[in-house]
Amino acid sequence: MKKRFFKVFKVLTITSTLLLTIFILTIAIITTNMNYQLPEIINVELYDSNNHKYLSYSNGKKQSYVQLDDISPYLTKAFISIEDKRFYKHHGVDIIRMGGAVLKNLKSNQLSEGASTITQQYVRNLYLTTEKTWKRKINEILISLNIEKNYSKNEILEGYLNSIYFDHGIYGVEDASIYYFNKHAKDLTLEEAAAIASIPKGPTLYSPIKNPENNKERRNLILREMLNDGLITNEEYKESSKTILKCVGNNPNDDAINAPYFQDLVLQELKKIPEISGKMAGGLKVYTTLNTELYTAINDSIQKRAPESDIETAIYAMEPSTGKVLAVVGGKDYEKSTYNRAVSSSRQPGSSIKPFLYLTALENGFTVATTFASEPTTFYYNNTTYSPTNFQSIYAGFDVSMAYALATSDNIYAVKTHLFLGCDKMVNTLKRFGFSGDIPAIPSLALGVKEVSVKELTEAYSILANSGKQVTPTIITKITNMNDEVLYEAKPKTSRIADESDVYLLSEAMTSVFDDNMTYNIRPTGVSIKSMLTTKYAAKSGSTDTDNWMVGYNPDIVVSVWSGYDNNKEIISSLDAKFGKYIWADTVEAYYRITGITPSWYETPQDVISVEINPTTGFYAAFGEYTKPIYFKKENLPWFVNFKND
Repeated sequence: MKKRFFKVFKVLTITSTLLLTIFILTIAIITTNMNYQLPEIINVELYDSNNHKYLSYSNGKKQSYVQLDDISPYLTKAFISIEDKRFYKHHGVDIIRMGGAVLKNLKSNQLSEGASTITQQYVRNLYLTTEKTWKRKINEILISLNIEKNYSKNEILEGYLNSIYFDHGIYGVEDASIYYFNKHAKDLTLEEAAAIASIPKGPTLYSPIKNPENNKERRNLILREMLNDGLITNEEYKESSKTILKCVGNNPNDDAINAPYFQDLVLQELKKIPEISGKMAGGLKVYTTLNTELYTAINDSIQKRAPESDIETAIYAMEPSTGKVLAVVGGKDYEKSTYNRAVSSSRQPGSSIKPFLYLTALENGFTVATTFASEPTTFYYNNTTYSPTNFQSIYAGFDVSMAYALATSDNIYAVKTHLFLGCDKMVNTLKRFGFSGDIPAIPSLALGVKEVSVKELTEAYSILANSGKQVTPTIITKITNMNDEVLYEAKPKTSRIADESDVYLLSEAMTSVFDDNMTYNIRPTGVSIKSMLTTKYAAKSGSTDTDNWMVGYNPDIVVSVWSGYDNNKEIISSLDAKFGKYIWADTVEAYYRITGITPSWYETPQDVISVEINPTTGFYAAFGEYTKPIYFKKENLPWFVNFKND
């Protein structure tokens, strides 16, 4: 009975093998007309302003790609030993292994055994899903046979090792080596190589960080297989199997630490540079303006200052003299939302738009001491009425200067100025400073109803910060190939947008937002953060029911901070309303700690003089009143100033 059974079993086995062989040959004929191509490997490395690499990007993934010559032989041997011993002998499909797997699957009536070769696994990573169906398996076989006809074994092995998932968001053996052991793939020891080769079987189950015992068990299995295959000596096996591994857990492309919103901008910008077209195949080194230390400081400030609510924030920092973008943060948590609010979102800027109104006024004969009455006012415009209010309906009740209106964000002064000039004047100024889209010539434009992005507002302020000169904003300074041959180099253009003296008058006036001596019945809007500042800044805050802004600068840096809800929910909490100002102060002050540069301020233009007056009334001070220097053009002095005597 037993002999008969074994005889039948033998016949069935031979028959199955023959059928399988015929099946494979049929498939080989079919694949003749197939032409699957491995993806062209395009590596992009991003470097910060200090030439430190902060991102490796390969074929659409934030990962490093490494050539086979730069992978430890221990690692390649470990993978071949455990995954595909006959890798260098078969043609993409291992008929011997598959025969055994087919019998087991027929007995179980399911696809429990795969017997996939390295080529098949690579094909699955590239083109297919992981579902266990006969249809997917047949497609996998067909494509694998086609790939093996067109590519060498080493090309396939290299691609495979760079495509595998290793848990913790890690793809490829290079980043896995850095993440788990803080070393390059070429420097792995035998036991480390075995540990990494253990993971793809079940990335979470065999992660040496999440499940070290599981990893150890499989690692020792791989070491035994390598010993049995003659790939390591008995001494190597004994020593490596006893070694206790220490894992690091440091992702070189971790979005939490590597300025992910900035990364996205760089990758988008690369598509717009024609000089690199057709030159990406060998890989690119992209040198950017990112100050990673400043980004870290901003991120730390967000973690420290942001309330535990759904309110969001966006920050944009630039170096005004060069146009370099130093840091961009598009939200509180990139892992929760990749939407870049600093670039893609448009919100009402509120009073942070007013400096462009007052610059327009200075260009049209106003001085910083020009006064209007701060009182409840109804305006009549185009047969309609408009009745704006000040914050909490607080008014000075007398004539106030432009300097005071800037400091306390007096809306009545702003609208009076706007209508006095004519609404089209401010529209033209905003267009000149680069604001895009439809800009309505209406009274409320003076109070910031025209929606802008954080990027757009920062770039406009950078012109003020650069004394009226615009420098083309830059995030990529240079691009080279992997041999350091320069393919592209940024050449920012400079153009004069506003008169230096007019901008100087405005910048000096904008320092008043931090001057608590100008408090009358309401404090200047920046007084709450004055104690955090160690140098001189020009700034302006802005607020609407749904948005809060703080934008400020000096010759060294310009920073904008926006906060608000994505769904435009009204901001009610005082914590929600104030935290952006603290992030702004943290950011500008961190810049000096990080760079070590000495803070600077603008030289007074030759056609400008200062006069000691009361900055609130814009007139000479009465006894006991607060005074400070207010700046004027010599050719446009207040009526009460006699330049020869003053």
